Amino acid sequence: MEQRLKRLLTPPFIVLAALLLWFWEWLWEPLENFMAIIGRWPVLRQVETWITQAPRYIALTCFIIPGAVLLPFKLVGIYFIGHGAAFLGIATFLAAKVVGTALVARIFALTKHQLMEIAWFARAYVATIRFKNIVFDTLHNHPVYQRTRAALLALRRNLRSARRGMLSLVLRRWRAVYRLFRRRGRQACC
Repeated sequence: MEQRLKRLLTPPFIVLAALLLWFWEWLWEPLENFMAIIGRWPVLRQVETWITQAPRYIALTCFIIPGAVLLPFKLVGIYFIGHGAAFLGIATFLAAKVVGTALVARIFALTKHQLMEIAWFARAYVATIRFKNIVFDTLHNHPVYQRTRAALLALRRNLRSARRGMLSLVLRRWRAVYRLFRRRGRQACC
């Protein structure tokens, strides 16, 4: 019974994990680029410089603050879901998650050196990375994950080619309209 239940429930969870990993892999680079662009603003550049030079426990505080500040928004999202506004709740939760991830990732990149000076944080970081690697290796080696990842990559390629095709179509139409107006403009002048 337990073995059958495990076989029944494992594939959906692996597909869900594959979708989540794919989503974060797809979102991570644009978020990183976006945060780097925002980090060039003069005021934020000064804040980032201050955070980079801060003592280790102030750096730890700066690292923890975004998660603590955004936690109420995640709870509000769960509240909305619980009270029947599923779309609003999911949107609120995901927005808080994306903003929180972007902020935490940027602040961690700025403060990693100081944070690694704190012994318990360094041990927790190493343990977390080790655990993440074990989970990812197990997940990446599972056949359901490999099939789901292949399907997602094919979908991504198809979406890219469809976008390119759509962009090409729009550009061709735009050029045709432009040429038509130029011809009509010349004929009106003569």
